[in-house]
Amino acid sequence: MAAAPDPQYEFETAARDCRPFLLQIAVASARNPVDAEDIVQEALLRGFRGIQRFRGDCPLRIWLSRIVVRVAINHHRSAARRLKRWVFFGDVEMEREDGSHHEFDPPDHSRNVPREKIMDVDRQVNRLPAEFKVPLMMLAVDGMTIPEIAEILEIPQGTVKSRVFYARKRLKSALEDRLGRSRKQ
Repeated sequence: MAAAPDPQYEFETAARDCRPFLLQIAVASARNPVDAEDIVQEALLRGFRGIQRFRGDCPLRIWLSRIVVRVAINHHRSAARRLKRWVFFGDVEMEREDGSHHEFDPPDHSRNVPREKIMDVDRQVNRLPAEFKVPLMMLAVDGMTIPEIAEILEIPQGTVKSRVFYARKRLKSALEDRLGRSRKQ
């Protein structure tokens, strides 16, 4: 008689195999590799704790990716609350190694696109409601297909297409408005 497979071993193996995929989803959502690592770690922990609730009606990879999406949304909400608190202290200066002080200004790693344009796009993407932002990022950044996104988010493919369409429409409108205002000035 064969021994029953060890669910803990199976979960660990599956988690190790699909970690890069989960990390792609988290990076697309968080737009920050460090936060994405935290999101994936938290999602895997939740998955491990809740493995007995896994019904097996979809691949484990898809089930874990759904957890990643939920954790990423929660992380985004938490980060927004932290940012609101940080804004009150935005005039805090950073201290250099030599003891001098300078205003906090994150480095710009972009070479070809002016920083202002990158920040405009980033700002507009972040203003999108999560229901539009998440599918757009999964499609545009992760390169996932509509059926994959629909399965992960547990929504119909038509809804994914609609949300991506409206996300793009809102971004285009917001960026055109911004461009129009800057030309008038």
